[in-house]
Amino acid sequence: MKGLFRVILLIINLLFAGALIVSTLAGVIEPSRMVIVSILSYGYVVFLLANVVFIIIWLCLARWEFLISVAAIVARLSFIPLFFQIGGTLEAATNDNTLRLMTFNVHSFKGQDNDTLLTADSGAVLFLKMVDEEQPDVICLQEYSAIRKLKVKVSLLERGYAHSFGAHGPEKPSQCTLFSRYPIVKGEEIDGKSKFYVDVDKNGKMVRICCVHLDSYQLNSDDYESLERLSHVQTDSSTHKLLHKFTETAQQHEQEWNEELLPLIESTKIPFVIAGDFNDTPASYIYQQASKLLSDTFVEQGRGFGTTYHGLFPAFRIDYILHSNDLEALSYKRISTPISDHFPIVATMLIH
Repeated sequence: MKGLFRVILLIINLLFAGALIVSTLAGVIEPSRMVIVSILSYGYVVFLLANVVFIIIWLCLARWEFLISVAAIVARLSFIPLFFQIGGTLEAATNDNTLRLMTFNVHSFKGQDNDTLLTADSGAVLFLKMVDEEQPDVICLQEYSAIRKLKVKVSLLERGYAHSFGAHGPEKPSQCTLFSRYPIVKGEEIDGKSKFYVDVDKNGKMVRICCVHLDSYQLNSDDYESLERLSHVQTDSSTHKLLHKFTETAQQHEQEWNEELLPLIESTKIPFVIAGDFNDTPASYIYQQASKLLSDTFVEQGRGFGTTYHGLFPAFRIDYILHSNDLEALSYKRISTPISDHFPIVATMLIH
């Protein structure tokens, strides 16, 4: 009986060890070739923790099989810093040679969901207080809507953010909006209202900032129920619909990277920053591709777990500030706030 138990345990262990390895391959296997790899990339942290549990179990049983999970973890050890960091810098002094940038999916300032006590106005009040405390040079907002009594754009103008791009007026919501204390020399939409870039002139130093809100998975209450069933290894027709959503979105992200973002990065000859809601984890295809060309402010100066999304779906780091080599991250901060189902992040970068 003990032998049968160890065989079953070994099989399960091998499955989780294999899943851990496969979940890290999204950067080299395009979603259009094998989308299951992109879907499994969302489970990296779960698979990592499962393998840690197996190591403990095998050690308690005084069995050599603990080496299976050790090998799987060591083989992909480089992924851990993408999710957890130690000893980063939260604050850094600012001057004429630095750029302090905030990115935040504000979820229309209505809190984690529509059942919170926050209204669009009360959430916007909290947001403006946060701006007063953080004093960013540039603010990149996603899911920003100007339809409220409290006019955020006017309030930011009063605070010195005299330049904006993507704010489409009082009656039109915008997927992406940028506010800047410094002149915007040039601005261009990449894909409607979901992606654009601007060239900001900070005291004679030009920086190109790309604000993005990549295609969302558009999960609803039925999808969350399907996720719960999947966690108990149960499937039905709604589960297949959920997997279809993941498939379509992963492939859409690949297209957005190849056709829109990669050409922009490669053609930019000045310091470059891309900030916003990627709707994908650090193990995903688009992040892995981007990190080959750009540095991640969280990896450089982050502290603790980098979770930026805290909605109904399991917590993930899906919001980023990435930059070119002619910028250097001096600080990184994630701010816990009830304003949205995302947390804002703020980074200070030195312009070389």
